[in-house]
Amino acid sequence: MKPTDEERRAVAARLRDFERLRPVFKESNVCAFSDALGIGYMDWEHICACLADLIEPEERTCHMRDAHWDDGQCTWGCICSECGAKHEHKSGKWMNYCPMCGAKVVVE
Repeated sequence: MKPTDEERRAVAARLRDFERLRPVFKESNVCAFSDALGIGYMDWEHICACLADLIEPEERTCHMRDAHWDDGQCTWGCICSECGAKHEHKSGKWMNYCPMCGAKVVVE
């Protein structure tokens, strides 16, 4: 049976609460999990973060700054607050995601 979105989010949240999980992890299992994830050797905290992101990716967000705004739309150049990439918008259309880093654009 396919898990619901709520179930996936709950599991990812438990994995991200690593301090609660720390006592149950054994160092002897690190290599098996690292190998299964294809990430090379990592500690349990990073393994849990990778698993949580596979289950329910944390969505990075950014704000486009240093731009000319007109009715909530960027009408010329924008700079992503997450990665610093500069974007031109000659058409005046707003983007939903930064094309360089993939962060979701938040308009306040």
